[in-house]
Amino acid sequence: MKKALALVLALVLALSMAVSAFAAGLVTLVPVDPEEEGKTKITVVDAYEEYDVLYTSEAGTYYIALNPEIPYTDVKLTTKGILDAELVEWDPETMELTAESNMVITYTVYDVNGNVAAPSLPYEEAKVALAELENLDEVTTYYMTCDQFVNIIKVTVEDNYTAHYLEGELKIDAKVGKEAHSGTLHFINDVSIFEYEEVKHASKYFADEWALWVDVDGGYSDYWTYVDGGYGETYVPDDLRTLEQAAVVSTTAFRAIAGQDLCIVANQNDDVQVLVYLYDIVEGQKGVNFKNYYEVVYEKVTGRKAPVERIEIGFLGDQVIKGEYEIEVNFDLDRYDIRELFTKKVEEDDIITYYVVDENNNVVDKLTVDYMTDDLTVPVSFTIEGKNSKLGSYAIVIDVPANEVAGESNPNTGAESVVGVVAALAVVSVATAAAVSLKK
Repeated sequence: MKKALALVLALVLALSMAVSAFAAGLVTLVPVDPEEEGKTKITVVDAYEEYDVLYTSEAGTYYIALNPEIPYTDVKLTTKGILDAELVEWDPETMELTAESNMVITYTVYDVNGNVAAPSLPYEEAKVALAELENLDEVTTYYMTCDQFVNIIKVTVEDNYTAHYLEGELKIDAKVGKEAHSGTLHFINDVSIFEYEEVKHASKYFADEWALWVDVDGGYSDYWTYVDGGYGETYVPDDLRTLEQAAVVSTTAFRAIAGQDLCIVANQNDDVQVLVYLYDIVEGQKGVNFKNYYEVVYEKVTGRKAPVERIEIGFLGDQVIKGEYEIEVNFDLDRYDIRELFTKKVEEDDIITYYVVDENNNVVDKLTVDYMTDDLTVPVSFTIEGKNSKLGSYAIVIDVPANEVAGESNPNTGAESVVGVVAALAVVSVATAAAVSLKK
């Protein structure tokens, strides 16, 4: 899992019943990486201090455990907002508590009659004790049970591609004996905003090719700006939880550069550079999240190298850009390279057209290359123009003219001929875009 943004977390179980309630100490949670080896680290919620928010700038899956020292039973979860939660089984083979929790889950080995044979041992030691007892006594049956009530909660926090922080809530109801307990965790999924002065600087020196860099330039927390009273004379980045890898240009920053131009480097890697040019920024432009993705999609074939079916490029937010803008896509490929990428065979009279289609299958740009006469060393670039719309999602596809007649020139098929080709492709939608991995 790509860890796109810095992670800082705090957590509370707020009092919500007159008799008794949960409380939670300051904890640090780490999203689960399915590619990591070893056991899943689980943070214990200790009942010492109270906080009113679990703060994160990264979506993902988290595991927490209600304090095993308190015998919580009949645990029920209710969620709303940006998260889902469920109780999952405690599995000591695949899970372990974090060192910060200072909590050790112990097991006791009993014989078949319920007599203690080996008391209160860590899991691995209890397994050894059980095996030794079974080897020494082939008649008596032994078993081991956990000494604590281990309630594991799996929490999945949704992605946030808006221009503002989002909230969620997890309500926990449980019992200790016959006594009812209840508490609520408040979640914040934050966004990182470009520094105000950086936006002004990039706009002022637009003609000198200054730009904002998504996922390179640092920014500040939208949530902590709100908590600390907004962006004013007392603004100190550290006080507002400075975050790495900003992606949002705020409403406030747009107001400061109304009528000017701005360039954002939305994606920069070894394969492609995606630039967004905003021209004559309209008064009242709201904040925009420029988080984006780039994905090469291969055809599903067997027995040979899979050719490229399409290249997907798009923006994960759905905020509207007022006025005019351009998306410039510059590949680190020349015209020969892109033909190789799509693995298309070129005959003497072949003319190949590369199309850029939006999520509604409309052709928004194209490049036609005559591979017998054109300069094939020219880098490949596309420009997508927009006005009063969201940045959107796009696919680059290819249409190789078929049924050529020998000796005749191959005409440019034009935008209308791409309809049949694109209809066979999966529609590139915002929903699809949110599911693909960010390729940086």
